[in-house]
Amino acid sequence: MTGDDSANDVGGDEPADATGDELEVDAVDEAELDDPDAETAGGAEGTEETEENVLDKMNEINVERKLDDLRAMYGELPVTEETFELSPADYTEVFTATNNTGYDGNSVVFIVRDGEDLPELSENIPAHAGGDTRDRVLMVLGRGADVWALPGGGEKMQYESMQGTTLRRANEQTNIRCTIDGVEEVFHRKYYPETDAQGSVHTLDVYFRATYASGAIEVDESELVGAAWFAEPPERMTEGARQLWERFLDERDRSEELPDEAERADEDAEPA
Repeated sequence: MTGDDSANDVGGDEPADATGDELEVDAVDEAELDDPDAETAGGAEGTEETEENVLDKMNEINVERKLDDLRAMYGELPVTEETFELSPADYTEVFTATNNTGYDGNSVVFIVRDGEDLPELSENIPAHAGGDTRDRVLMVLGRGADVWALPGGGEKMQYESMQGTTLRRANEQTNIRCTIDGVEEVFHRKYYPETDAQGSVHTLDVYFRATYASGAIEVDESELVGAAWFAEPPERMTEGARQLWERFLDERDRSEELPDEAERADEDAEPA
């Protein structure tokens, strides 16, 4: 963090007259004595700063606890730390939003559905469509959004884990249930005021990987305008979703190139 120290830079000022300084200090002290609210105001300001420092610490501890919980469940995490310095106005906005709502993170899930386990085709669908057995990924389109995203969210219930929030929110949005397999990516973002003032706000963005368990898509129209299973990535989507799609396609392409167990067994079998 860097601060603007120009307000304290008085090296170019001429030395003040000693008598004048004493008179000025005396006048200030006398004025403070005559003002019964002066001590109260100073005490209130100090109390407010103390309360902010306590909230800062609670926010930091809460985020670290969530990271510890995720490590206990999934082992070592792929954490990327990012630091931002904000103007006083922007920092106040982030601080207020975090501490007024309790929001300190967001978690979404990359749900994969096995293409071999899709339901039987309707008689109204051409038979050749059944030959497409590529795995699918669930994507959602939020109201007011023009890019596809992953289901999930940051609306947390008391004592709910991040993975619990993700599972619940994905089901509320799409009626799909899934089983979390692990953590793909974690972004730990730290926001500081761009001044000498003390304080910080910490947030987490967690990307889970999951396997489809049950359910057919039913969109919560209060949040979404659409949801669908994609065999190939949509053209317009969030950056986080794009990065997970790239990994998914690399894995799928590699698995398609590898022989299955039966083929390997045939290759390993010795000639009679």
